[in-house]
Amino acid sequence: MTLYDVIGASASDDAPAMRRAYLAKVRQAHPDVGPAAERAAREARMRELNAAWAVLSDDDRRSDYDSSLADGSDRSFAAGRSGAATPRQERPFRPLHPDDDDTGWREESDVGVPGTAVHPVLQFIPVGLGAAAVLTLLAAFVGHHGRLLGLAVVFGFLSGIAFLLVPLLAMLAGARAEQSGSGR
Repeated sequence: MTLYDVIGASASDDAPAMRRAYLAKVRQAHPDVGPAAERAAREARMRELNAAWAVLSDDDRRSDYDSSLADGSDRSFAAGRSGAATPRQERPFRPLHPDDDDTGWREESDVGVPGTAVHPVLQFIPVGLGAAAVLTLLAAFVGHHGRLLGLAVVFGFLSGIAFLLVPLLAMLAGARAEQSGSGR
C-alpha cells in the first residue's frame, strides 16, 4: 500500500486534489466522529493519514518518495512512520556525568559593570513617592481633606514617572559605560 492509497489519492493528482482526498479521509477517520469503541482504531488510522500527508504535502519529500517508488525501495516512508524522508542518524544517549551538578554559576561574581549602578537613593525615590501617595490618600479619606486627596494624586503621578525614569537612567548609565569601555 502506497502513501497515495492511504490518503485516497493517486500519484498523478495535483496538490489541491490530494489535499481534498486527504481531508475527506480525515473527516471519515477522525477519532471524535465515530463511536467510543472505535476510538483507538480511529486514532491509529489518523496517525497513518497524518504520516502519509506529512510526506505527500511537502514537494521535496514527495519527489523523494516518488523516486523511491520508481526504484522499488520504500526507505522510511511507511505509512505508520512520521519523520524525515531520509533516515536520521541517531545520536547515542550520553547522560550527564554524575559529578556534574552544574554549580558553576556559584563561582560567578555578582559585581556589576563599574559605572552602571544607579545610586541607592535614586532607587528609593519611586517607592518613597508611592508610599507617600498611599499614606496621603489614607489621610485624605480619614480627615475628609480635599487638598490631601489632590496631593495624593500628585504623589502617585510622580511615583509613576519615577518608576519609568529610574530604569531608563540605569540603561543610559549602562550605555555610557559600554561606550567608554569600548574606546568610542
